[in-house]
Amino acid sequence: MIFNKLQKNKNYSQGFTLIELMVASTLFTVVMMMGVGSLVVSSNSAKSSQKMRIAVDNVNFAVESMTRELRTGSFYLCTNDEAHLLTETESTDLTGCSVMAFTPQKLEGEKQIVDGKILRVAYKMSNRGDNTFSLQRCETSTSTSSPCYDIVSNDVNIERLNFHLLFNDSYNIKVQPRVEILIKGTVKTKDGLAPFALQTMVSQRATEK
Repeated sequence: MIFNKLQKNKNYSQGFTLIELMVASTLFTVVMMMGVGSLVVSSNSAKSSQKMRIAVDNVNFAVESMTRELRTGSFYLCTNDEAHLLTETESTDLTGCSVMAFTPQKLEGEKQIVDGKILRVAYKMSNRGDNTFSLQRCETSTSTSSPCYDIVSNDVNIERLNFHLLFNDSYNIKVQPRVEILIKGTVKTKDGLAPFALQTMVSQRATEK
């Protein structure tokens, strides 16, 4: 009889009750939900960071292209009036301007001529029409400017664009022209808007004739 009781107890201890199974299933479900939630959050953060990195790289590439073209250009004009873009004059502007115009150069150092007129290039901030602003590149060789085009993506909103031009020193001695560029804005991501700020200095390499 004692052996039979021990045998029954041994058989009973080898299984799980329904309550134990329900508790184990519930704990497993909770752990899995927490794990999946963390995975989703990490995935969204990675996508948001990747999108921001792409947008910032886009801005860096645009600024690099602009500075490269400015270095080989000539006859810088810092102005807030786009009507003066065709003028091949220089002006020292210590207060800053919103439009930087210049005469681009070919690789061999000659001026580019379009329709018998010298080509002028300008960089400026432009309203997209949806309360956001873009960085644009414009070309003009006549009294009216040709259509401009954006050089940054739609996820980038330029909030401030300032150029500072200097080609005379404090003793009014002409030095190699240089342009200080300041760009501030935001990048749109899934988490909202991420601010950025870029500042660089460009020194002219071409020799004006």
